Amino acid sequence: MIGKERQGEMNQGEMTAAELWEKACAVIKNKIPQDTYTQWFESVVPVRMNDGSLILGVCDEMFASWFENSYSDIIAEGLAAAAGRPVKFGIEAGHLKEPLHVEDECTESIPAIAPVPETPSIPVSAPNCQAAFTFRNFVVGEENRYAYSAAMTAATTPGVFNPLYIYGSTGMGKTHLIQAVANHVIANNPKAVVRYVTCEQFLNSYLDSLHNKSVFHSHFEFRNYFREVDVLLIDDVHQLGGKEQLQEEFFNTFNTLHNAGKQIILTSDKQPSDIPGLEARLVTRFQSGVTTQITAPTYETRLSILQHEQTEQLKLAPEILQYVAARVSSSIRTLKGALMRLVAYASMTKSPSVPMAVAEDLLADLLDKEAESRKVTIDGIQKTVAEHFGLRVNDLTGSKRPKNIAEPRMIAMYLSREMTDHSLVEIGSAFGGRNHATVLHALSQVEKMTKASEDTRRVISNLQRKIRG
Repeated sequence: MIGKERQGEMNQGEMTAAELWEKACAVIKNKIPQDTYTQWFESVVPVRMNDGSLILGVCDEMFASWFENSYSDIIAEGLAAAAGRPVKFGIEAGHLKEPLHVEDECTESIPAIAPVPETPSIPVSAPNCQAAFTFRNFVVGEENRYAYSAAMTAATTPGVFNPLYIYGSTGMGKTHLIQAVANHVIANNPKAVVRYVTCEQFLNSYLDSLHNKSVFHSHFEFRNYFREVDVLLIDDVHQLGGKEQLQEEFFNTFNTLHNAGKQIILTSDKQPSDIPGLEARLVTRFQSGVTTQITAPTYETRLSILQHEQTEQLKLAPEILQYVAARVSSSIRTLKGALMRLVAYASMTKSPSVPMAVAEDLLADLLDKEAESRKVTIDGIQKTVAEHFGLRVNDLTGSKRPKNIAEPRMIAMYLSREMTDHSLVEIGSAFGGRNHATVLHALSQVEKMTKASEDTRRVISNLQRKIRG
């Protein structure tokens, strides 16, 4: 067998997919309730290593989608702890857990601990937008009606609302809306050049063009890629804050496109004037077109979203949908995650419905976290931590790295992870646009500090009490 031969050739210290997943699960078990781990993780199969990425197997597509949306951050943390470095992973459907020898089909293993450079982020163009994100399936309510209308105008008559700047808290549908613009433009004008990237991808591409040159062979090629377009869409543009060189590059790109009448659409979690470290000239340019906010969905909109997201194969009882809509209000992403949890259960158990008692049990931990996240925000955590250590919030979100600032910053990141449902990327963004690897490092450092120091444990406990009020 190829897999067995490959295993025999491994260097000492290398891990197979099964070994890596076993070590990751040991970490994951300490981060989630035991019943949650038993219910969702024990059926996951480590299939193979693929170009350094771990491929995990689950029963079907529906469960794969829900599992990745619900637990990707926790899996990433577990893999990073197990391997000693960030490890990419993917999830495949069509795998049932059994005492199988999935490793027999493996052709790769992963080096343990030894760090390797991360693969440069290849620019993503609009064809890679999720096809499911369309105007047709965007549920419109009072809280997003103006943003929807503005996005539709930008898609049908590019350049009229220019730039279009959409802001709001995470999980409110901003990405859905701008990808709907991209999909609409491409469907109606296949010759149009449309670029959709996150701000982090724009940053990685920029750095690659200056240093690695494995994606772009020159900086000139990078500039052409983003400037020779008809529509440019940048997600999470608040991550420009504090990055002077990147702001200079984006300023010139913005001017080139705007002067040529090309459509620019930006999303952010803040309005331009509230982005820390954003230069005034970019603030004025971002505000020069149409700025619109998406706020939290009302109960009616949440219920409509749940009704719309149901599959033809499984229709949940109205009282179940009403129960979820009434209790999950923080974001559309969390709302859909709750629905997918119920759908995944029905799919795995081959049940035609989900009883209310089962729904309450399945969603218990999510609803507890939802209730807590209503009270706790990253902004609130930053203010409390800054006050405790005699700092300013700008110190925590800025670039200064002396110990008296770096440690409180790491503690604030740790508390943001423990006390909110924000992802690693979102937490990094709130702390001056830092990437998820930096947040992971902060979490690891604080965990070490709490194990080694009673004083640190006491400080964190006191901060948690203050934050919760």
